[in-house]
Amino acid sequence: MENLSFLKWKSLRSAVAVLSISALAACSGTASDSSSGEEETAEAESAELFEMKQITSWFPQVENAGQYYAQMEGFYEDEGIEMTTEPGGPQVSSISIVSSGQAQFGMAQADQVLYAIDEGIPLVAVFANFQKTPQGIMFHKDQPIETFDDLGKDYEIYSAPGAGYWKYLVNEYDIDESQARSYTGDNTIFMSNKKAASQMYVTSEPYYLAQEGIETGHLLIADSGYSPYGDVLFTTKEFMEENPEMVQAYVNATKKGWDAYHEEPAKVYDYIKELDPEKTDEQMEYATGEMEELVFGGDAAESGVGTMTEERWQTLIDQVYELDLIENKMEPSDVYTTEFLENAE
Repeated sequence: MENLSFLKWKSLRSAVAVLSISALAACSGTASDSSSGEEETAEAESAELFEMKQITSWFPQVENAGQYYAQMEGFYEDEGIEMTTEPGGPQVSSISIVSSGQAQFGMAQADQVLYAIDEGIPLVAVFANFQKTPQGIMFHKDQPIETFDDLGKDYEIYSAPGAGYWKYLVNEYDIDESQARSYTGDNTIFMSNKKAASQMYVTSEPYYLAQEGIETGHLLIADSGYSPYGDVLFTTKEFMEENPEMVQAYVNATKKGWDAYHEEPAKVYDYIKELDPEKTDEQMEYATGEMEELVFGGDAAESGVGTMTEERWQTLIDQVYELDLIENKMEPSDVYTTEFLENAE
């Protein structure tokens, strides 16, 4: 399908409304005029939407509710976008897919975006789903853990290999590299080992483990001093520079989706269950409660969902550089923009 520019699509959409009004006002016109009007209306209505694909951070889940809400309610289509949303997962690299041109937008943690840029992949962040990442370290509730230093007391800590937060914790707290265990997503060992701690999403694992009778406590990574934005929405600089009107359209629709979710979260639950029948209203209600402060709190409480600041990005850049996670010291303006959020309708 050949893509039309956003502006042309907007003008054609407007033409439909104008032609419809004209037809009502001139119902006594000639057959020739009527035929001409019908042809123009048909041409306008057949205007093609801009084909776009986005890759989420995980399998269908309420943590990506803004995107699913926007698709469910037709917000993308209203902005001239024919959107395809594909789920992420442990074997899916949204950065690779977007950088290769197979999709226009992806989601990743803010530090992962920095790693990619450091490797020469020209990405740019345009929206942050989470002001405060839901990542954390969980432990058995009966363990005497109140701070990150307490995790240094002979606990086995399961984390994703190469995770930036892990290097930060080892560097800043009484935690030793020898405590690291490879996180696979299987919580069986954690469940049977009181001296195990594991990475988790506060919106997910604590709920599912509670269903199994395992009570947990947790420490959020963001409270350690290492606080990357969560599920940052990014595209390539090339796509942004060549299609600024479509980036604006995407941000408009996505922001509208998150705002609508905030007002009426339960409305999207059935839609997500269609994508993943294993999801339940109870789990999504739990996640929604946990997400309130993470998505809509912080700077978003004042500046709106999705917002990002130079200070936050600068702090993260400094941290990953000092931890030798990136080789090149970059400027915040090289990695993110709020231009489209500021102009969001």
